[in-house]
Amino acid sequence: MKKILFTDAVIHTMEKKDTVASAMLVEEGRIKMLDPAPEQMKGSRVVSLKGRHVYPCLIDGHVHLLYTVVLLAAGFDVCRILDGKVIPENMKGVERALRDFAATKAPDEIVVGNQYIMTAVQEHRLPTRKELDDWCGGRAAVIYTIDGHASALSSAMLKKLGLDIKGDGVLTGEAHERIQGRITDLIAAGVTPGILARGIAIFHNLCADYGISCVGALDGNGDSEKDPTTKLILFLASRFDMDVRFYLQYMDIEKAQSLRRYQGRPRIGGCGDWEMDGSIGAHSAAFSRPYRDTGGCAPAYFTQEQVDAAVCEADRRGYQIASHAIGDLAVERIVRALGKTKSGRMHRIEHCEFTSDEMMEEIAREGYAVMAQPGYSWIDKRYLHTYERYLSPETLKQMRFADFLRRGICICGSSDSPVQSLDPWLQILGMTQFYREEESITPYEALRCYTVHPARALMEERERGMLLAGMRADFFTSDRDLFQLSPKELGNFRPLGTWYGGKPARRWKGTAGELAGMLLRRPKKV
Repeated sequence: MKKILFTDAVIHTMEKKDTVASAMLVEEGRIKMLDPAPEQMKGSRVVSLKGRHVYPCLIDGHVHLLYTVVLLAAGFDVCRILDGKVIPENMKGVERALRDFAATKAPDEIVVGNQYIMTAVQEHRLPTRKELDDWCGGRAAVIYTIDGHASALSSAMLKKLGLDIKGDGVLTGEAHERIQGRITDLIAAGVTPGILARGIAIFHNLCADYGISCVGALDGNGDSEKDPTTKLILFLASRFDMDVRFYLQYMDIEKAQSLRRYQGRPRIGGCGDWEMDGSIGAHSAAFSRPYRDTGGCAPAYFTQEQVDAAVCEADRRGYQIASHAIGDLAVERIVRALGKTKSGRMHRIEHCEFTSDEMMEEIAREGYAVMAQPGYSWIDKRYLHTYERYLSPETLKQMRFADFLRRGICICGSSDSPVQSLDPWLQILGMTQFYREEESITPYEALRCYTVHPARALMEERERGMLLAGMRADFFTSDRDLFQLSPKELGNFRPLGTWYGGKPARRWKGTAGELAGMLLRRPKKV
């Protein structure tokens, strides 16, 4: 590949806030040097970036890839935020939305609805089984709350899953979590090559539009015996234009080992089997203080002994571990277990924003990474009001972001897509306008939480996250200095262009031929 010299730019390396270059020499997809001397430029193809600002591509370290791809092509958001309010506002509106969407489906197709905002609907509840039976025309249907940790199922869906159809069809806590693999298998069984092609194309194009070049994919369903969908998405993702790094959501180490050959580095965990608790909206996050509205507490899903055993075995077998923990008790459970490991590996805690000072100190001392999604709390504070209704003032005081940075913790922004939008700029808005104002950070710090820090969390800090000699030439351009933008301007930001390995990111069309062409590519390690 011929050398490419990118000139006429303000290249923000992200090494330090004020470290910039004006030219970048790229060869074989990597940065050969910054600001090369004239003799080093000989033979290069020159590309002027016309005075634009250049930043390393973003890394979203927490994405559920298969479900994201499928829902982008065939999914349905029940609720959305429009003109400062959530619609639909009541069950009548929910009924209309579900009837309209179900009418587009064949009688044997599954209706899947996401982003159901229960606290914004006047009745403050999910649809019942009988309502879904009526509104979806007897089809198998599942509706997920916006946090993905509670669901409503129709009679036909319950029957497909072999579950009791006498109740109201609403599931929370472990009853919800432990059937997700089977639901995924049912949904995936109806996924056609056309849906896959469209979903992969939309995913690629969105990532390029947002400036993302790499994602950490948390996939795998322990309650699915053979889990064919995870094997499928591993196979496809190894042929994506962008880079994907998989965390296998199995506590069964042998099940993870069977897919180890696809991975460049052994990674395990995330959500699924590795959830220490549920979510705030479902009242299943494990906090030390009772929920404000119910007076009750939710338990962690595993005993300390069970977590210790799973963590120590995975660490002994060479895996980097990631584990979902939202409530402070859940965070304590996984941190205590990680503290018993021997490798010194940078393990990860997913969704961790609520924690005690003691656990913060332990996380900092042991060098664990934290994956947070502050865009959710930004939305919650303005539209949903879940936290203020459900959590005590004392619990809310445990919610931090800037404090992680002050303690030197590798905290990363991420989307949890499709639970939230893939949009990283919403998460960056949430960092710069954090739920607790005193915990907000600067635009520069927020960009590092989507570049430098997740590269470390993926254990690829020598490959990506900054624009320095030897690193991948993945970058996006802007006509504005992002470090000078207001939070609102950052939230609405979109790159002018995105480049992978020194080449402009291509636009995918979503055709069957494009999907077939992927199969001819040499696979990359994921």
